[in-house]
Amino acid sequence: MAGEHGSLEHGGADYTLHYFPFSLYSIMARFALKLGRQLNSDNAPRVELKFVNLHVHDNLSEEYLTTVNSRGQVPSLTSPLLPAALGDSQKIAEWLCEKQPELVPAAHKIVIERLMEKLYSFHFKALNIPPEAAANGIPNVAAAMLERGNITEKHRRALEIKSVLTIETEHISQVEAHVTEFMEELGGIIGQHKSVGSRWIFGQQPTILDGYAAALGIRLLDNKRLELLPLSVQEYAIAVQQSEEWKSVTHGRSTVYSTSMGPAAGLDPK
Repeated sequence: MAGEHGSLEHGGADYTLHYFPFSLYSIMARFALKLGRQLNSDNAPRVELKFVNLHVHDNLSEEYLTTVNSRGQVPSLTSPLLPAALGDSQKIAEWLCEKQPELVPAAHKIVIERLMEKLYSFHFKALNIPPEAAANGIPNVAAAMLERGNITEKHRRALEIKSVLTIETEHISQVEAHVTEFMEELGGIIGQHKSVGSRWIFGQQPTILDGYAAALGIRLLDNKRLELLPLSVQEYAIAVQQSEEWKSVTHGRSTVYSTSMGPAAGLDPK
């Protein structure tokens, strides 16, 4: 499996985050790790980054499917310190909040947990599919790879699992409705806590919800899906997008890949 290594901090790392720089879920996890380190560097976990190139299907390799994530997804967090790999960004968020409770301040705990659950009640990948692509059917790369004759039985079994985890086109409108409802509630919360000079949802201090909701808002901005974002959420997402915290994770790039950027493998300095 091809990969590049880096770290979120100087020194050795205890954990490895397998990621792709244009994967929304990867961006969420990376941004949350950045905000946690900013809040408290003393208890922030030491995390190494490992690039997984989705453009050449590193995530469908035998090594990745059998040792990192059987669903072929990013991000994933691995470590000898974990009983098992954390195979999705929601589990990574829960793990990070246990390590850094500052990300879930008591005054806003109930609201944060409710919105984080809502945020994971739908799959954002459906929002990345252009209408014309959905109309023509969504390619199933794992199923296509099963047609090859030169794969091991272990790899074949892993690909069979991945091949059934596809997005159905009829789910796209349902996801749009869920996102609209989520963003309307988020906009109301932002309005309640907005103050002069504040950037984050609850004022001056970021939370785990900022790490994840801001990334989704910015992805929707980049995809020009403004109809899904109330004005207050648009303003919030733009403010976060202009922040040094965000730029340190995305290097000022769009969250949406374009071929004009060049090969993805050469775009992500640590």
